[in-house]
Amino acid sequence: MHHRSANALHHRPRSTTMSTQTIDTEFRTIRSPIPHPDSQPILDALAAEEPRSIAGFSPVVWDHAQGFQVHDAHGNKWIDLTSAIILANAGHSHPHIAQAIKDQLDTGLWQHYINPAAMRLKLTRALRDILPDHLERVLFLTTGSEAVECAIKLMRLHGQSIHPDKIHILSFHNAFHGRTMAAQMAGGFDDQKNWMGLRPAGFHHIPFPDCNRCPWGKPNYQHCGRECLERGLQSLRDRNIDEDKIAGVITETFQGPTVSFMPPDFLDALTQWAAPRDILLTFDEIQAGFGRTGKWFAFEHFNVQPDIVALGKGMTSSLPMSAVAARRSIMDLAGPSDMSSTHTGNPLCAAAVIANIEVLRDEHLVDHAAQMESVLRDALADLQQRFPHVIRSVVGKGLAWAIDLSGPVESPTLPDLDKHIAARCRELGVLIIPTGRRTLKIAPPLCITEPALLEAVTVIAQALEEQTAAL
Repeated sequence: MHHRSANALHHRPRSTTMSTQTIDTEFRTIRSPIPHPDSQPILDALAAEEPRSIAGFSPVVWDHAQGFQVHDAHGNKWIDLTSAIILANAGHSHPHIAQAIKDQLDTGLWQHYINPAAMRLKLTRALRDILPDHLERVLFLTTGSEAVECAIKLMRLHGQSIHPDKIHILSFHNAFHGRTMAAQMAGGFDDQKNWMGLRPAGFHHIPFPDCNRCPWGKPNYQHCGRECLERGLQSLRDRNIDEDKIAGVITETFQGPTVSFMPPDFLDALTQWAAPRDILLTFDEIQAGFGRTGKWFAFEHFNVQPDIVALGKGMTSSLPMSAVAARRSIMDLAGPSDMSSTHTGNPLCAAAVIANIEVLRDEHLVDHAAQMESVLRDALADLQQRFPHVIRSVVGKGLAWAIDLSGPVESPTLPDLDKHIAARCRELGVLIIPTGRRTLKIAPPLCITEPALLEAVTVIAQALEEQTAAL
């Protein structure tokens, strides 16, 4: 096998170490430069052998993770505000989930495709126990993108059952739904679609009602959700898009980069517009589900009954699995073998899902996320008061929050400020998500304690102070 030298690669720069600040608290330990010098060979080898598309997120070489903390192999320990990108809702390496996976391994059933299996029935019932009753059917898949693709397929099948031309999908600017083709077409970032060349037709977008960055220029929320929707729909009409040909609307319950939620009056207006036109409403709960916002599913904050829900990430807190839940009449539009996946209901992943739900329930982690909401809101509001020239807003629910760094101060460093602050937090023992959209996202495991959460905010404050001192 041929191995290229990392020095021959130009797409991923060699990580550089900085002066070490020794830190040793109850929740954080930093004993070396980050990355540790002994980690550099691993970073170089990955740079030589992996695509640059997954490069540059962090130079921390994970060795193990437990609860709300991540460790490298050299004694460094971080408070994790990322949950491995909003996956480890029950905490990293929870022993109950680990035991469930081990027990399933010992049964000798590791896969079964779509052949009947008692474990898949147990999985379906465990998930339906926490879903609203009207979502009667569940299909298990592998990734969030796959779940979104399935939801789009169901919306179009339903639309075509009414009229052959009723296939159009409506979504929102600045949405993220995954990285496969239809998922990216439903997504709202135009720069993520340039690779397609010839783009699939039938996907349309209107402004998302982000009241902290109002698409219509209003300074704040003015109970204008219905007006906001109407202006968005008018933009469709101006493009000669026939509303009766729209099969479905897909929306994140909160938008990924900004953790922005629709105001209730916007969602009320959206459902009132969609229902008489037989337009299905799909919620992408891949980031928002399984207790993240202080409810099992974030759409439960609203008076709404979605037709389809896409699930993933936090449903296992470990192994890859996703799901689509829908009304029976919708899910059964696909005929036998028309909608399946190699790993449908994989029994190892199924064991993880069932155990994960048990942990979230038995350890009251959904309630804990709700209780931590006010703690984090108050701490971040204080942060905003300290840095009004940088922080435009702090928004979120439960344990999903974003710090918007697009404040009034203009500086050449601001476009990458989230990355600079995240890098400094990393050196200080906190892992946080820089979105690349001038926001920092906070999404720790739901088991995080209040003292650890407040200590992490103190670190963010220190990083803000250092990185913005010259602004």
